[in-house]
Amino acid sequence: MRRPGLKSIWAVLLAAVLLLGAGLPVHARPGFFNRDTGSAAKPLPSSAPSGKLQEVAPPGAVQQLRQNLQRHHPSLRLSDPSNDSIVSSDALELRFEIEDWPLSSDPELGLGPHVVLQIDNRAPLRLSESNGNLLKVRIDGLEAGSHRFSAWAAYPWGEAVQSPGASIQGRLHLWQKLQGTQPERDAPWLVPVSPAGEQGLQPLLVDWLIWNAPLQNLREGDGRWRLRISIDGDSFLVDHQEALWLKGSNGSNRHDIQMELLNGLGEPITPVFNNQLIHLKAPAGPKPGWMRPHLTESQLARLSGSPEPEALEVVESPPEPPQKAEEKQQEKTELPRELPQVEIKIEKEVEDEIKTQPEADPKPTAPEESEEQKPEPPLAEEPSKAEVALPTPPTPAQEKPAEPQQPAEQEPKLMPSSSLGGSARELLNSDGRLRKP
Repeated sequence: MRRPGLKSIWAVLLAAVLLLGAGLPVHARPGFFNRDTGSAAKPLPSSAPSGKLQEVAPPGAVQQLRQNLQRHHPSLRLSDPSNDSIVSSDALELRFEIEDWPLSSDPELGLGPHVVLQIDNRAPLRLSESNGNLLKVRIDGLEAGSHRFSAWAAYPWGEAVQSPGASIQGRLHLWQKLQGTQPERDAPWLVPVSPAGEQGLQPLLVDWLIWNAPLQNLREGDGRWRLRISIDGDSFLVDHQEALWLKGSNGSNRHDIQMELLNGLGEPITPVFNNQLIHLKAPAGPKPGWMRPHLTESQLARLSGSPEPEALEVVESPPEPPQKAEEKQQEKTELPRELPQVEIKIEKEVEDEIKTQPEADPKPTAPEESEEQKPEPPLAEEPSKAEVALPTPPTPAQEKPAEPQQPAEQEPKLMPSSSLGGSARELLNSDGRLRKP
């Protein structure tokens, strides 16, 4: 026997299943990132560059510039028009404000710190001139409808600064919005970052920005997204936003870099916006300054937008008045005329001092000459006579310097007959001989 209510119940259940099936996502939707895959699924592991690709250190000049620019913390924002606004014009004029980023460009060394603007998948625009902290750029040739843009502070070699506030993204609409032509406000989307000059220089810079990508690797097994990078046929997976320097063996120096944003299981996420290809042409002309192995202090200042050391000295010492400059010039010209007179005077005083120094003290020669003129040798054997026969010579007069003949005139004063006295005199006869006891 049929139950009339059973058929209606099955009809209701079947309709519910169909409705639920139609609502399930086929591919990644905004915020998909493995949310519906279940906890048992393991994320795809990341991998290192393989094949002909090899990760290397950046050039020496890049390391110098990065260290010199670390003290800056750029801040970029869109001032006009506001994000997600409708512009009723054939041309799009954008105004940005940049803080704490020294924009510069050197005619010899190339582009310094700058700001990059990219609209949709168009070629990037590099801005290195500002009016104070205001950047102004006009975009012509845009079709009517919705457009997305990205802007970021960039190093001289083109790498995006990853610090907070250094990059922005948004949407603008010419004449009116077109739904479905751009990612939603909270949807993830990928922006490849090309090296400055868009040339295939070795080593090769590989960089990118991913908007609305969730944090991952905070704990084991929480991988939410992967980026597949393919360069000239060799592929690898990364799970973090950090620029790479790669070296390959492509003889043509032309490179095709493909980037695909995937979820943790390797499935594509909205590939219409997240499967991008950039083509780097062969290098032409001289290499930019940041490709050098080393920069001098002057080159480092010019390429990083800092004042040169010579320029600092000119600013600190302002020009002197003409009158003071003439006085200094006269002093410089008169100074050499006085120097020889001072030197001659000093040399003369030194010569006089050297001449008078050995003659001022007659002690070394007086005793020897007096001993040679003694009449009888036996007197030298008497101890008491030796003690008495060493009188202090008279001090020479200070007014006149000692003359060479003066020691000879003093020799008679050292004779025993005129110098003995007291008990020692009584021991001698009138002829100078010892008196017998």
